[in-house]
Amino acid sequence: MAGQISVDMELKKAFSELQSKMIQSTQQIKVSDMQIETLKRGITHSKLVLQELTVLPNTTRIYEGVGRMFILQPADEVRKHLEDKISTHDEKIKTVQTNKTYLEKNIKESEDNLRELVLSKRK
Repeated sequence: MAGQISVDMELKKAFSELQSKMIQSTQQIKVSDMQIETLKRGITHSKLVLQELTVLPNTTRIYEGVGRMFILQPADEVRKHLEDKISTHDEKIKTVQTNKTYLEKNIKESEDNLRELVLSKRK
């Protein structure tokens, strides 16, 4: 009887640890999803602006927003900034997706470990 109670406590502890880990990981995955969506919107915005700038002649005066002011910039420089922004966002998306994949694998491993513990205690 005493052995059964200790096994139940061990399983209960493992379940509570898994539950807290799952909650944390799920929240982090949701944050990652939101970050990815925000970065994708930023990429789309930059691509649209870049597309509109390619239509304009190079002699057009272009102002780039910096904080709450606008600075006159050459068209080539504005295009380069937009292209850099797109590539930076792409890299960040890859990083966030890698982290998200790691979290998902971590959840899966925790579940598998708990299943193994339950099966070993049954025997």
